[in-house]
Amino acid sequence: MNTYPPPPWRLEGWGVATFGLLDSAAAKGFVPAGARLVTIVPGKTVGGLLFLSYERGSLVYRELNVVAGLARVGMRFAYLLARLYVDSSASLAGGREIWGVPKELATFGVGQSDGLTTIDVLNGTQRICRLRCTAPGPGLRLPIPLPSFGLRDDAFLFFTGTLLARTSLIRASVEMPVEGPFAGLGLSRPLIALRCDNATIAVPAPRVISRPFGLRAAVAEPARFRERVPADQTR
Repeated sequence: MNTYPPPPWRLEGWGVATFGLLDSAAAKGFVPAGARLVTIVPGKTVGGLLFLSYERGSLVYRELNVVAGLARVGMRFAYLLARLYVDSSASLAGGREIWGVPKELATFGVGQSDGLTTIDVLNGTQRICRLRCTAPGPGLRLPIPLPSFGLRDDAFLFFTGTLLARTSLIRASVEMPVEGPFAGLGLSRPLIALRCDNATIAVPAPRVISRPFGLRAAVAEPARFRERVPADQTR
């Protein structure tokens, strides 16, 4: 049986984020019915990758967020989470059942050599991405809001995580498989990369912002996810 803590989740660790302009035509393939993609300039939306290594807190695990763009539901704007890869079945189940986000199990490899940090993410035998990052320099402790949408039982959920971290600009390269599920987005061409150290993140319970038949928004209660959740993979 998979168990997970109730929201809010409070987590601590470090991470790496990349941001860039993504192809809006490719991003539309990840937009659920009822949401609209937001373009920043013609043909482009904004998105990227967010790797987080949670080492203390509600759960201990690693995670890669694939942000396919910026989306709108009604008058709310949030990141479009195409996929979240995690190495914990408890995080997998909690993410699906509480926040309605598309989490999948993956394995992570993190190594350091010649001043570079390399992060490999694999889903089974399929490589999702490889990040190579320079060492961080002086940074500022900044709050970073993370508004996001989830989807459960045909209802949109909305929640805003808050990441507080010592944030510094770094150089990063991103390798994405040319035949992978995110190949057309343009994630391998980030404009900005950040290192987030001494990070804390709080993820509150989501709110239902749209329901079938226009039922009133409310704090979402976890519902049982009907898909079988696989057991933890060894890191």
